[in-house]
Amino acid sequence: MISLAKTPWGAVFFRAAAAVLVALALSISAAAPAHSIENLRKYAGIVVDAKSGKILYEDAADAKRYPASVAKVMTLYILFQELKAGNLNLSTKMTVSRHAAAAVPTKLGLRAGSTISVEDAIKSLVTLSANDMARVIAEHISGTESKFAERMTATARAMGMRNTTYRNASGLPDGGQVTTVRDQAILGIAIYQHFPQYYEYFQTKSFKFGGKTYGNHNRVLGYMGAVDGIKTGYINAAGSNLLTAARKDNRHIVIVAFGFNSAASRDEKVRQLVSAYLGKGRRGDYLQTAMVPVPGRQGNSQFALAQPRKPGFAMPTPMPDFRLAALVAGNGARPQAQPQVAVASAAAPVDLPTPMPTDLGLSPAVQAATVLAAPSQAEPAYPSQDVIGAWLSETYNLGAPPAALGQTAPSAPLLPPGNVGGGAGQPVDLMHSGSVAEAAPVGGWIVQIGAGPSEDSARAMLADAASKVGALGDFRSYVERFEKSGQIFYRARFVGFGDRDDANAMCSRLKDQNLACLAMQG
Repeated sequence: MISLAKTPWGAVFFRAAAAVLVALALSISAAAPAHSIENLRKYAGIVVDAKSGKILYEDAADAKRYPASVAKVMTLYILFQELKAGNLNLSTKMTVSRHAAAAVPTKLGLRAGSTISVEDAIKSLVTLSANDMARVIAEHISGTESKFAERMTATARAMGMRNTTYRNASGLPDGGQVTTVRDQAILGIAIYQHFPQYYEYFQTKSFKFGGKTYGNHNRVLGYMGAVDGIKTGYINAAGSNLLTAARKDNRHIVIVAFGFNSAASRDEKVRQLVSAYLGKGRRGDYLQTAMVPVPGRQGNSQFALAQPRKPGFAMPTPMPDFRLAALVAGNGARPQAQPQVAVASAAAPVDLPTPMPTDLGLSPAVQAATVLAAPSQAEPAYPSQDVIGAWLSETYNLGAPPAALGQTAPSAPLLPPGNVGGGAGQPVDLMHSGSVAEAAPVGGWIVQIGAGPSEDSARAMLADAASKVGALGDFRSYVERFEKSGQIFYRARFVGFGDRDDANAMCSRLKDQNLACLAMQG
């Protein structure tokens, strides 16, 4: 019998068939990553004290994991940015596209062309975890879901979530969408700090829409009278995930637990962590070490922060251990000394850690947005580094006389930290960019130690003061941005003093260290 392969035309046939098979194999291999992702269903967990930034517990906290629907917390964070900036309101109607309507369950199931309000979309995400509504939000804000995912990533990196990359708004499977539980703890703290006015949505137990009632997927919600909702998540490659928080008895902890084979086992582990660590959380004020930086913007960035109608404000950004560990683990980086900056005293200048690099591994368009706000390099408009004189000079008078000390109305109670802002017609002092009544994030009396031409210079003042007067470590510090005659300045303040005597006593201690100080009511 003659072998087919030994004939001339048979050899040609086999060579052609082999070429087809090789090409097919290569095409399948190239396409595979788009359709399959690595199985990362492995436990990872962390508990962080939201008032101090201290890690109370961790296990595989920097290991790569898929967020699943926990990704929707960042989707909501950006939506809250837009609400706070005034670009949207809760009644704004958003249109469902074909892409959104085609999302796989779980979803609300609206048809393409229909509309839904922002508030209903929020509730559908925190209860039902509606994938279609996550897409609606993304497209309404950024035009396309992929563009929105770029903004999600940029926003994450600006807050210090260096090991997180988002590829979609819902958390549906994508091999490139990865995070760590340490990064998600940062987000869990930030969304409370930055948006206390919207945080209560995460505690929604049920949601009525279109004649149906949808219950919250989080079965730990309300445990011990303390657990907030925030967000559950599940995809096959990730397992069951949960990002949540517990607040009780003036304590606040954030818990992240990923990689469980069932929601029941996940919930039991989270209950154990809450029981074990809630009582170990700090009571009292939120320390500066727990503050998560507000995502900055430069130029016309549309990624890291919504363009607000009112000027934003700067927050202190020292790195607590839960962020510093992520930086070191992700990059092997070490803090480096910055150029010295002037402070409002006769003391020596203070060195600060170098800010996190802006090379975030993103697309050129996102890198161009410079999501981490670069410190101002502008020289002060006044001829010397006498920042105390700068506040008091007529050049920097903000246009209204200062209110008499102790006569301004006390600020309304806020869950710390609240917002810093200003309003027309409110008392304004020489060191404040807006309403005195709205100045302090947590009320009480304020001690201001200086103002500088850059955010870093203001932070240097805070660091210098805290190093010389140890008692300041028990008070919340913050940096407030203001503008005068086209020049940007930053005020350095400590807040949370109980009364005038406490604030004045602290000022006396600061002046003993040759530091400037002014006490005022928040």
